[in-house]
Amino acid sequence: MTAHEDPLGWETSAAADAYRGRDMRLAEQLIFPAVLERLGGGSGPRRLALDVGCGTGAVAARLVGTGQWTVQALDPSADMLGIARADRPHPRIAYRQFDGRSLDWLADGSVDAAVCCLVYCTDPDDGRLAGLTAEIRRVLRPGAPYLLADLNPAATGVAFSTLRHGEPGVVYSDGDTVATMLRLRDGSMMAGATHYRSLDRYRSFLTDAGFPSPAVDLPTLPAEGPPGEAPAECRIAPYMVLTTHA
Repeated sequence: MTAHEDPLGWETSAAADAYRGRDMRLAEQLIFPAVLERLGGGSGPRRLALDVGCGTGAVAARLVGTGQWTVQALDPSADMLGIARADRPHPRIAYRQFDGRSLDWLADGSVDAAVCCLVYCTDPDDGRLAGLTAEIRRVLRPGAPYLLADLNPAATGVAFSTLRHGEPGVVYSDGDTVATMLRLRDGSMMAGATHYRSLDRYRSFLTDAGFPSPAVDLPTLPAEGPPGEAPAECRIAPYMVLTTHA
């Protein structure tokens, strides 16, 4: 496998093109089912969900596919949104570019659910994330769920089948930049950078914005075959899913 020599910035056109070809198997097996399960059922597709940091639209497409949601899918990257509109168009998905912080076109308490997958780890700016979290809290109706899925901070350095974030044996602190490798469907690797934050820091983003402390899920795959041959994602969770409510 080969990798880009330099990490790609997440908002560049090159990153969007590479991300379009990302091997999404682990996210599809671990994040998507957990998010949909915790959102639960509802009364029909008029309910509004936000997909915050939608990238190329994979989560938004899953949400509308349940028949339970209309989705506003938001991202700072015009290139990511262009791919999402081309690859995953849907009459109940409205793709919109935003600044990563403000949801000022939405009224207080006007949203029925919010999902944010693999976004906080890509942003180095704690202030921007704090502002975004507060905005999500503002626009959610009382009791509405907020699902935040991200890299598991306890899994740095672990070589999973489709990704690795961090170097083996290195201890990271909040705010550290972490070299990250993502497998593409063609077998090559995309080099990027994420930003380490502890579970306590994620909790603080939520509680400082007025959310209750979240429930934490660490999904793994079932092991098949001899224990010593099971892939890493059967032993440790690559991702975490935090669930809280407005």
